[in-house]
Amino acid sequence: MSTTQKHARSIVMLALIASAMVLLMAACGQEDPTATPLPTATATPPAQADEPTPTPDAMAVFQEEWDALIAAAQAEGQVVIVMGGSSGRNYRPVAEFWQEKFGVEAIVSTGSGTEQSNRVLAERQVGSYQVDVMFVGPTSANTRLIPAGALDPMEEQFIHPEVLDQSLWFQGKYWWADVDQTYVFTMSADAGPIQTMRYNTDLMTEEDLASINSVWDYVDLKWAGKIVSISPLTGGAGGTYYEAYVHPDIGPAWVDAFVDPALDVTFVDDFRFIVDGVAKGQFYFGTAIGSAGRDLDALSQLGAPVDQFPCNDDGCVTEFIEGGVMGGTGSQNNFMIPTNRPNPNAAKLFVNWLLTVEGQTIMHTLAEQDPDQTLRTDVTDLGRTLVWERRDPNKQYYFFSSDPDFTDLRAEALQYAKDAFNAVR
Repeated sequence: MSTTQKHARSIVMLALIASAMVLLMAACGQEDPTATPLPTATATPPAQADEPTPTPDAMAVFQEEWDALIAAAQAEGQVVIVMGGSSGRNYRPVAEFWQEKFGVEAIVSTGSGTEQSNRVLAERQVGSYQVDVMFVGPTSANTRLIPAGALDPMEEQFIHPEVLDQSLWFQGKYWWADVDQTYVFTMSADAGPIQTMRYNTDLMTEEDLASINSVWDYVDLKWAGKIVSISPLTGGAGGTYYEAYVHPDIGPAWVDAFVDPALDVTFVDDFRFIVDGVAKGQFYFGTAIGSAGRDLDALSQLGAPVDQFPCNDDGCVTEFIEGGVMGGTGSQNNFMIPTNRPNPNAAKLFVNWLLTVEGQTIMHTLAEQDPDQTLRTDVTDLGRTLVWERRDPNKQYYFFSSDPDFTDLRAEALQYAKDAFNAVR
């Protein structure tokens, strides 16, 4: 046999052996159920290996946080709330509802915004921190509390989904009454003419009312000696002077005319004096009277000879040429949280609950007097809010008190009013 033939035979034998081995391995694989098949180029991992781990439900996470906050607030046992003029007359029942709902005592102290600010600042001077939540007007907050470093940022407290969703608030955003848009949260506002008044129905005639179509008609000298008002030096009516000062159709000249001795307005710092003076006919009307207006409205419901102008429960008698405004300058509209709160969890719980749909609905329905309409847009029960003070979706309003373009003029406006008043006295 030649060398070439031997080589060919070897190749054939190797091929036969290789084929036999392949068949043997295949047979063994069929008989052994534990044999692991070799991977192929097209093999893929099981589908579940590529699926992301499911994330916890966001609402469940919030509920866990909310339950923990309630437990922490209950452990603290109380929340201390101070309220200025209009909030003190309105919101005690709201605090009582919260107390019953969460099982945490709500300790409420009422007084004027000035008195409440004095209290907090005096306590701080001796290192005492007794207050968790404050309802005072933006004048006291901006001129005294914020400069003293007495307030914490509000938005850091918000955790409730209904509060965090700014699309549910008027014009899709939060509203503030401080320059930094940080400390004084505005939750409600009335809507209506630029400046209302309360008048004595036995003294003011239909002809008198028909002659008033503008705030400039308030400073007509025919009213000399017949008007009562809060002094620009007193907290409580600062919003009137501020709005007049910044309004493009009014301005500081109106302030000058209003405080001019020729008009002979009776300026006082006693709200009860204003109420008695108008109701008993000592004055024809009062304007720039702050929360005394609410007390006169209550007397009107009891049959006293007083009413509101240019609007009342029956609607608006006239529309002022200066247009409408939204006003959120009272203590019932604004609230804040002091630094070093003794019950931080209870304060956080109160703040978040109050700004929910339920909290704002309770504010409308349980307030002892006429509350202002919430700035939430998803609250449907407007309760005891006055019909004529509710927002009309077809009207445009100046919202000076909480518009950042105007808020930084607040101190300037109030100082101007004080200087103008002092200059002629």
